[in-house]
Amino acid sequence: MTRKTETILASLVGKLHPGFALGKRGGVLDTILKSFASALARFELDAAAMMDEFDPRTSRELLTDFERVLGPDFCGRDLDNPTLATRQKLTHQRWTAMGGQSIPYLLSIASQLGYEIEIEEFWPSKTGRLRTGQRLIPDGEQFVWRVKLALNGFENFKTGASQAGDPLGQFILSGIECELRRIAHAHTVPVFSYTLEEAA
Repeated sequence: MTRKTETILASLVGKLHPGFALGKRGGVLDTILKSFASALARFELDAAAMMDEFDPRTSRELLTDFERVLGPDFCGRDLDNPTLATRQKLTHQRWTAMGGQSIPYLLSIASQLGYEIEIEEFWPSKTGRLRTGQRLIPDGEQFVWRVKLALNGFENFKTGASQAGDPLGQFILSGIECELRRIAHAHTVPVFSYTLEEAA
């Protein structure tokens, strides 16, 4: 909470001992105290503004310090001149990441980065549990999990812009792939399945 210069000045004057030596209000002593009061008011404004700097989501002045402490992003998302809002979101996600091994944790990471995904796990088929028409799933598939997400787009070969050797077309992959591969458990294999419509 910040105070106006006049409020601080009244507080300083109220702390003085009464007496003849202080003179009249609005005199030399009040002018000297007003200079201290204005400095204190500026300090309180700066301190109030600093409260926004402690959280990467609202930080502007200290955002580069957060980024410096965190180091370069493992997925290179900080290299293509991101907007301030993107930098704040990414820095907050990296600064507050606690780690986790559950599907809800992975879904929350995707949500924080602005992606809507579904995760599907596989379990090996067991005799006595299979029904007619079910797929056979071999051993080892319990370490694979599929991430379903919407396709970002498709990039076509363009005459005049593309070069010989470029593919005739390629899917634009989602930025969440690198992050999920990075935080996936060492014994698991994430597989990404893109859909043309939004992931439900």
